[in-house]
Formats: sequence, C-alpha cells, structure tokens
Amino acid sequence: MTDVSLVRCEEYGRENAYGAVTRAIDLIGGVGRFVRPGERVLVKPNILHPSSPDKAVCTHPDIIHAVCRLLREHGCEVLIADSPGAGSVYGPSQMEKAYETTGYGQVARDLGVELNVDVSSLMVQNPGGMLIKMFPLIKPATQVDAIVIVSKLKTHSLTYMTAGTKNAFGLVAGMEKATFHGRLPDPDDFARMLVDLNELVRPRLEIIDAVLAMEGGGPYSGSPRKIGAVLASDSYAAIDVVAAKLIGIEPMDVPTIRAAVERGVLKSGLEDVVVKGDGLEGLAVKDFKGPPTYDEGGMKGLNVLVKKATALAKAYALRPEIIKRNCTGCGRCERSCPMNVIKMRKGVARIMYRRCIRCYTCHEMCTSAAIELKRGLGGRMAVMIFERRNRVEGAR
Repeated sequence: MTDVSLVRCEEYGRENAYGAVTRAIDLIGGVGRFVRPGERVLVKPNILHPSSPDKAVCTHPDIIHAVCRLLREHGCEVLIADSPGAGSVYGPSQMEKAYETTGYGQVARDLGVELNVDVSSLMVQNPGGMLIKMFPLIKPATQVDAIVIVSKLKTHSLTYMTAGTKNAFGLVAGMEKATFHGRLPDPDDFARMLVDLNELVRPRLEIIDAVLAMEGGGPYSGSPRKIGAVLASDSYAAIDVVAAKLIGIEPMDVPTIRAAVERGVLKSGLEDVVVKGDGLEGLAVKDFKGPPTYDEGGMKGLNVLVKKATALAKAYALRPEIIKRNCTGCGRCERSCPMNVIKMRKGVARIMYRRCIRCYTCHEMCTSAAIELKRGLGGRMAVMIFERRNRVEGAR
C-alpha cells in the first residue's frame, strides 16, 4: 500500500504553509523517513516560466519555504533547482531573474539555502527504461543525495494534468525538453517517457501545492482556482492519483497514471493508494475546468477511434492558432517548436500546419496568451458527426 496525505490549507502565508506541509509529511512517516541529516537535497519546484505567485503558474514560494525549512531543520543541505520551459534561454542570469520573480530568491536568503545557477547538463544512461534509455539531465540533479519534487497542481494540454510525475520533466536540461515533444507527440508515449524519467531519478519525496491550482488552459494560460490543500507522498504516481480525484478527474484518464499502471508502479485498480489526513470528501472539487484538449464532454469515444487512424487523428486534434493581437513577437514558440514549423513574420508567429505534430509545446511555452487551441474544419466536422450520433442513440 502507498500512503498519500491530503491536508487542508485554506491560504498561503509562511506559518500556514509550514504547518500544512509538516502535517502532510508527518502523516506519511515524518521527514526523517525520507532524508538523513547531512544529505544534500535538491528541491525542485515548478518554474514553467517566471511568474508572480498569484498567477498559479509556479509552485508558491511559501510552500517552497516550508519544505526547505523542514529540510534545514533536519540538518540537510538544500539546493533549489529547476530548468524552466517557456522557450527561454536556460542561462545563469535568466535563472537568477526567475528566482527573484517567483519569490524563491527571498526564500533562499531567509533560510540560507542555495539557488542553482549551474546550467550544464549530463547524458545519464537509463538501462531500466522501457522507452527512453538516456536522458540529458541538469548537472545538479546528478550530484545530490536526494531529490524532493514540489509541484503545482495544474491542467495540461498534453498530459491532462501536471503534478508530481510531469514536474520531474524540469530535470531535463533546457530546450532538450522540446526534442522529447517532437519524438513523442502521442500523449501515451510521452507519459511512458515521464515514467521512465521518474524511475531513473527516483524522487525521495513528493509535495503538491494545491492551495491555489490552475484550471482551463494550463499549464500557463489557465485560470487560478482555489482548492485549499497540500499533498505529500513518496510515490510520484500515487500522489497524482489523489490529485486527479481532488479536481474531479478520473485517474485512469490521465496518461501518466495509465503509464504508471502499465509499468507496474501502481495496481490496475489503484486499490494500493491510501489517502490519509483530511480526506477527499471535504476538499474535492466537482466543477474543475479541464484543458480544452480533454474537456469536451462525451468525446472520449471519438478520441479512442481517431487514435487508430493517424490522418483522422491529426484532423480531429486541436491545433494551435495564433491570436495576432496578443502576439508580442518574443519568439519563444519558434525557439521551442521541436519540428521547426513556427516562423516569425513581421513580428508575428506563423505556423506551417502541414508539418505540425500537435505536440502543443508552443501553447505550453507561450507567456502572452497568444496561442489558442482550436479544431480545424476536419476536426469540427468530426465532432458534429459524433454529437449527432450521440443524439440519435440517446433518442432510442
């Protein structure tokens, strides 16, 4: 059985966060179960793109402060590190700015912990991987005794939701992440890669900041949504199961959870996941808005059908469309596109759809809400046919 603690935390504030994080970890054995005094521990937040805490894009600094404080009090040496996406250059000065914008710089100064600015990477062999046998990891991840993942609960256009399993992807160096999107456009294959990565780095402890989550067009362009909870576990897969239930998602609809079950990390019925603490009954949200790629009502049957036919699947899939009035010409989408199908023309991004693989990297990386996911004509026709079929069957 795998324990996942779920603790109510109605609002941020350092003492509130410290109390909730401490209780969540105590419920699953206490901090001493996961790390030893003297160990060097990498605390990995979610820094998709440097954003202020109220945007719900990054892990809130009060949660990071609580985790780092607990580790420091236990006698650990702490390093905060991540490799953000959003098409930004992964350089020392960019990381310094990111830490200040997210509030982690102040956390580090107050607690005396280190902020990583080493942007070098190493190719790490993964002989046990089912899909990926080598990962380009940020160097600090290879030099610490333990890794603690501190995620932000959000929706995600490709993986439905992002929490523990997906957050580990930030340990892949810089723009190397875009190459994985290009190689693995299918959500299930991408999820298998993420499970391979988590099995390689083996985080000792998982924490999820669900005090303020993100619904809708996550992981960047969605809307903040108060949940009021903190989760903890030693299992990246089990904690995601409870996180999914917390926001009303059927766990087996999440590609990363399916991949974990396929790998044998979790039992197929998920009966090995045990919730401790305040329970789902009083905290679960029933009307949490999913990403547009998944939140389409009765479209699951069609999703299964079109996955079997590549051409039809591409026509049906939501495609990224540029909102010209919002495009700032920053070029993040162009730099991050693994297929090089986005070009800047007169300061506005243009997409060559013939070669677009619908990996949604551009949507994830855009920080100006200038990319919207919509269906093309073929996709809209498929939806109309499927909805008509549902109406006919429902009338019988």
